[in-house]
Amino acid sequence: MNFLLAIVVSILSYGAVPNDTTVNNANAINTAISDCADKGGGVVEVPEGTFTTGSVFLRSGVTLRLNEGAVLLGSSRLSDYSSLVTDLDLSRYESGQGTVNYNSATDPQWSKAMIFAVGCVGAGIEGAGCIDGGDVRNPLGEEHMRGPHTLLLAGCHEMKMRDFKVKRSANYAFLAYRLDRSAFSNLTIEGGWDGIHIRGSKDVRIEKCRIHTGDDAIAGGYWEKMKISRCVLNSSCNGIRMIMPSTDLEVADCNIYGPGQYEHITSHRTRSEHAINLEPGAWGKAPGRMDRIFIRRNKVESVLSPLCVTLGEDNTCGTIVVENLTARDVTRMALSVKSWGTAPTDKVTLKHCDLEFDGIDDPGLPAWFVDRPTSEWPVFPCWGMFFRNVGEVDVRDVTLRVKGGEYRKAYMCQNVGKENLAKGVRQADQK
Repeated sequence: MNFLLAIVVSILSYGAVPNDTTVNNANAINTAISDCADKGGGVVEVPEGTFTTGSVFLRSGVTLRLNEGAVLLGSSRLSDYSSLVTDLDLSRYESGQGTVNYNSATDPQWSKAMIFAVGCVGAGIEGAGCIDGGDVRNPLGEEHMRGPHTLLLAGCHEMKMRDFKVKRSANYAFLAYRLDRSAFSNLTIEGGWDGIHIRGSKDVRIEKCRIHTGDDAIAGGYWEKMKISRCVLNSSCNGIRMIMPSTDLEVADCNIYGPGQYEHITSHRTRSEHAINLEPGAWGKAPGRMDRIFIRRNKVESVLSPLCVTLGEDNTCGTIVVENLTARDVTRMALSVKSWGTAPTDKVTLKHCDLEFDGIDDPGLPAWFVDRPTSEWPVFPCWGMFFRNVGEVDVRDVTLRVKGGEYRKAYMCQNVGKENLAKGVRQADQK
């Protein structure tokens, strides 16, 4: 796009009507976007006011700018929403087969969305305004209730999403397939199910976002060179959940905490699960190798566990490095890296971490685990760190602290080739 010739147009010039919930402004907004794209690209402005709309389609080279006080409100009529249309083969990213959580890009109910970007290059959304998904329920959708995603991107490159708010999503706030060289920055996401869910990406950054969701704050998988940094993540499920193996993932300088400010809509719970949950294969076949995972300078509070890594049998893992992790009020689970079958992890390194756990005051708990199959474990047979099927565990300057009564060991290794936990772990007195 030639920025010297870029145009700026208002949706008002194309007949958009503010503050009238009976009007579907999709035609006016889409005409403005198409006209802008056909003239070489530019900016389509949404001025102050509430504009009810069905599906909107971004085009390459066009930025949708939400001015302060501008709201795009999802129509209450399901008939106003389109389903994803693409020639891309997205079957690799299907999950939840055989359950009410089955997700397929070819399912016209699952793939409905309020705003689409399909095959776009150099497009995006910016501004101080808001996209309100309207919490439109669909009895034919996932779990017989989930409605359209708020934003759905497929096969896009060099996209920028920045500065605006997304609230009341009827499913995911963002769902992306095959997204490259793109950035999500300074976004606020409130309510709904997943916040930013990306399946298949390369060179994507999520930075300085504030995500408060009922389901996972950030999720997806098959990521290459993903960086999640300086975000505040609050969830009634997982802070970060990776369900397909990824490489060169960095999670840095984030604050991940519970309980959730918005309830998990399906179960109505607000208890947070794992701060970071890396579990390829958890929602269907996801073969491949996970490698070069870096978790640095994160703060975690009031979650089930600070880090949970579980490999499926179709997976292997190279290196995982955890540095300067601070965790408080970990309510039930030890930090863990494991597989329950034979899938191996090459090396786990933990350095300069300070982890505090709530104890389970049950003197009979250690004996309960004797000869008990892992499928029956409600917790681990240790309270601080658990490793299984790992080639090497390198621990340096890690403090473990437990609050309340506790009779289990602080850490445990099963089928670990080399470890130095006795030298690298300090068990601190309760504060």
